[in-house]
Amino acid sequence: METTTQETLVGGAAQSDRATEGIQAAHTERSPEEVEATHERNAFLRAVDAVLTDIRQRSYEGKITTSSRWKKRSFAPEGTDAKAFEEQVLLYIQQRDHAEPTEVRGKLVAPKPLDVQLEGQEVDPDEPLPEPEVCDIALIMGKKAIYLYSAALMSHSFAHALFLAAEDDEVATFVDVVRTESRLYPRPVAQDSFMNPPYLWSRARTKKVFEKVVADDAFKDIHVTHTSAGEAYYYSDWYLSEAQGKALAQWYGVEKGLNP
Repeated sequence: METTTQETLVGGAAQSDRATEGIQAAHTERSPEEVEATHERNAFLRAVDAVLTDIRQRSYEGKITTSSRWKKRSFAPEGTDAKAFEEQVLLYIQQRDHAEPTEVRGKLVAPKPLDVQLEGQEVDPDEPLPEPEVCDIALIMGKKAIYLYSAALMSHSFAHALFLAAEDDEVATFVDVVRTESRLYPRPVAQDSFMNPPYLWSRARTKKVFEKVVADDAFKDIHVTHTSAGEAYYYSDWYLSEAQGKALAQWYGVEKGLNP
C-alpha cells in the first residue's frame, strides 16, 4: 500500500506530539520521595517565613532579635533539631541578597509574609513554595550572640545601640556613641541622652562610665564640656575641637531652646 506525503506528515506530527507529551509527563510525574522532599522543603520555608516575620515585627517595635530566640519560640519544623534549624536559617540568610549593618541609602521595603503573597491563590502542597526574601534583614555578629533586624523598619544607628546594650559592655557603648555622634552629625552627646532607651542609664552611672573611659589610654580622644547651665556633654577630639565641642554643647543645651 502506498503512503501519501500527507499521511507521512500527519503520522510524523502525531509521533512528535506523543513525544512532547511523554517529556512533559516525565517532568510532571515525580516519585514519592521527590514529593516528600518538596513537603519538607516547604515546611522549612514556612518556618523561615515565620522567623523573618518575627524579626520584622520586633524591629517595628524597636527590638533587636537574637537567633537563640527561635528555639524559645519553637519555630523549627516538627522533627527538626532547634540548633540545626538556627544554623540553617542563618545560612539561608547569609547565602542570599541581604542588608548590610550600615545606614540604608534610599527606600527599602520589607517583603510581605508568604501568606499575604499567596492570598487568593490555590496552593498545591506538592508544589514548591517561593523562597522568602531577606533583602531587608541585617546581621550583627556579637561576642554573646548573633543579632538580626530589618533595615526597612529600624535604623542602623538604633540597631547598633541596641546591639551594644545587649552585649553589656558599657565602656564600648559609651565610646562608640560619643565617637559616632561627633563624626556623623557632628555634635557632642548630652549626659542625659544616656537616660533614654536603649541605655536607661542614670546620670551617676554615666559619670562612672566616663571616669573609666578617662582612665583608659585607648580613649584619650573622649572629653567632657559643660554648658552655661552646667549640663555635661561628651565629644571626641578626632572629629570636634575643644572650641567646637563647647560651642555645639551650648547650642544644643541652651541656645536651641531659646530659638525654636
